[in-house]
Amino acid sequence: MIRLGAVLLWLMVAGTALGQRAVSAPAVADPELARAMTVAVRALLESVRGDPEFSERLRSYSMEDKLLLTLDSPEREKWAYWPTERSGLSFDLMHAKHRALTHELLWLLLSNRGYHKLLNIMQLENVLQPTSGTGFPRGIEDYSVTLFGEPSDTVPWAWRFEGHHISLSITVAPGQGFTVTPTFFGADPADVTVGPLAGLRVLRVEDDLGLQLANSLTAPQLRTANVPGTPEWNRTGGFTYANDTPWDIVAATILRDRSDWSSWKTELQPDGIAFKDLSGAQQANLLGILDEIFTTYRPEIADTYRASLDLEGLRFAWIGGLKKGEPHYYRIQTSDFLFEFDNVQGNANHIHEVWRSRAGDFGEDLLRRHRAAAH
Repeated sequence: MIRLGAVLLWLMVAGTALGQRAVSAPAVADPELARAMTVAVRALLESVRGDPEFSERLRSYSMEDKLLLTLDSPEREKWAYWPTERSGLSFDLMHAKHRALTHELLWLLLSNRGYHKLLNIMQLENVLQPTSGTGFPRGIEDYSVTLFGEPSDTVPWAWRFEGHHISLSITVAPGQGFTVTPTFFGADPADVTVGPLAGLRVLRVEDDLGLQLANSLTAPQLRTANVPGTPEWNRTGGFTYANDTPWDIVAATILRDRSDWSSWKTELQPDGIAFKDLSGAQQANLLGILDEIFTTYRPEIADTYRASLDLEGLRFAWIGGLKKGEPHYYRIQTSDFLFEFDNVQGNANHIHEVWRSRAGDFGEDLLRRHRAAAH
């Protein structure tokens, strides 16, 4: 249960007052954490260097070449949350020592709840693997880590952990900080009903709190919160259901040309009902969703993004049914921040959610500030 006092507590922790606006995309300025992450990534990279392993010689590949790309590689912004071939060193090519180092890196980045959310999403591959007939690669071994540039204390670099229904993109600019968007999670099935994992609902907090908030809105509030679908997305290959619920998140790359990957920044202008027009209990509910998003990452990271949020410009938009099992979609956004939640596919039992920043994705604003400081 979210209490009214959560609103004041959230504001106190955030240090953000209504009317205060972020002048640029946030970045986590924590040198100790950035240094620890650099050390962890460097350890992973060093573990694949040296004489090639027997498996590398036998199959004619290099773990180092798969793991390490350049910072300006076109693969860096080619994030994908569906089962597909992707860049990086995958678990199925790693030895136990490499997998252990990868998990140490994830543990360093994520909160306890975020780490276990990630593991549970990966476990859902065991549910899909025996029943999927799509021809897509399935399995926990199909998750990979990619480095973009050598981990450095002076030069910008980035890394990504990705696989089906997970994509974490971290960009580091020494002396300026690091960013964590885009961040994507998904769940299929969102509610496991059979087998040894029956009862597991990986993204239940975001789903339940979204439905709870939508159902708490008065009729006038709901009319304001309800927004139309996005015909621009339909023209690029997506489609909407009868109630206008988007088939998928809009701020995605799937079925879009590369030249269209950033069109969401103009397609999705802040709409819906404003934070200030919600009751205290409704505000607490919305802040509860935001806390679930931010606390995927460890407290130093969560606090940075919480403090940067522009509550004056915060809006909540809703499309779809108001009951569990009915297709529904919502988004929370400001002029820079965007969170989309979509539970439409698979008879409303397949969730996609993404956290993005208009100015800060892939460290865009962070790298701009780093270049300016360097000159």
